[in-house]
Amino acid sequence: MQKYSAQQYSQNLKIFITLRLSEFFANFAQNTAIHNLRNVYMSIRLSTLFLIIFMLTSCFTGIESTPRITTDSRSHESTITPEQTFMSAIVSEVPSEWNIGKQWLVADNKISLIFSSPTSDADSIAGTIITYCGRKDVPTVTGDEAVELLFHGNEGQIFTYSTGIKSSEMLNRSQLDIPFAIELRPIEIADSLMRGNTYYITTPIWYDVNGNTKQGLRHVAVKIKAVTPGNDIHPLKVAFSHDSDSTIHYVMMTYGNNRAATRNFDKLFSFTDPRLQYEQIKDDTWQLITHSQVAEGMTRDECRLALGAPSSIYRGATQAAHIERWAYDDGIYLIFEDGILTRFRK
Repeated sequence: MQKYSAQQYSQNLKIFITLRLSEFFANFAQNTAIHNLRNVYMSIRLSTLFLIIFMLTSCFTGIESTPRITTDSRSHESTITPEQTFMSAIVSEVPSEWNIGKQWLVADNKISLIFSSPTSDADSIAGTIITYCGRKDVPTVTGDEAVELLFHGNEGQIFTYSTGIKSSEMLNRSQLDIPFAIELRPIEIADSLMRGNTYYITTPIWYDVNGNTKQGLRHVAVKIKAVTPGNDIHPLKVAFSHDSDSTIHYVMMTYGNNRAATRNFDKLFSFTDPRLQYEQIKDDTWQLITHSQVAEGMTRDECRLALGAPSSIYRGATQAAHIERWAYDDGIYLIFEDGILTRFRK
């Protein structure tokens, strides 16, 4: 089947409607001569419809809305990169295989909402370590038995966590998170894998020592200093240095096999220098890219390197050029004509 562009389709439709209008006037004259009012009436109704379509196509403004392109609708690469497999060794232990002595760092005093203690309150233990010391089955109000986990604190406190999970179900679970706490074993593995290595950072979202966000660089070499506990949302806090200054910077990272995760290692770092893959890009343009900036005249690839993938893309055409409008969740938008950036708002 032959495919037509938006402009060709519009032109062909206009020709078709013009022919129909010509037929209308010819039929109108004939039917009027023989006083066939019914045929005249039907011809008027049908031709009026074509006339409306003709007027609408004549008002073609050039930019056509296409369905929003989301993460789910984009085609995904099937190739697994080395960055995606690098942290595959970091997985949470199966709950049925937890050993006595397994440890977590309490990230938030809200853990008191799930912990109970016969010896002390759990509302002021943020920043301390809790250690797993066993489990027991306890009866529930329904008559079933559910698993209760036991922990002790730095000062010998005993805390209990009623999971509400049946013993038989616990045996089949592959993972169990302790709310408001960070499992320490994955932190240790990540630190052993990353400390002292040099990577190329791809995110400009950096943090200072106090946890405040700041605008960083992207696609530049950084050296990993340490991996320490982060928070209960982003459990890995990666400290690194950059040649531009002696300051220690941080990024917050997650781990696991969820490809949709936006803060896993492969979304933040690259093993290879991206500059080597884009030798055709001029040095002044690459400088803009590393600072997450764009300028008129940049290509779509250059803008994607500078700002990342847009949340949506709208495509259309005018008589003079093909149009693309990229929109980002933070309000940034870019407009390309024939693949070249002509306007933007940042």
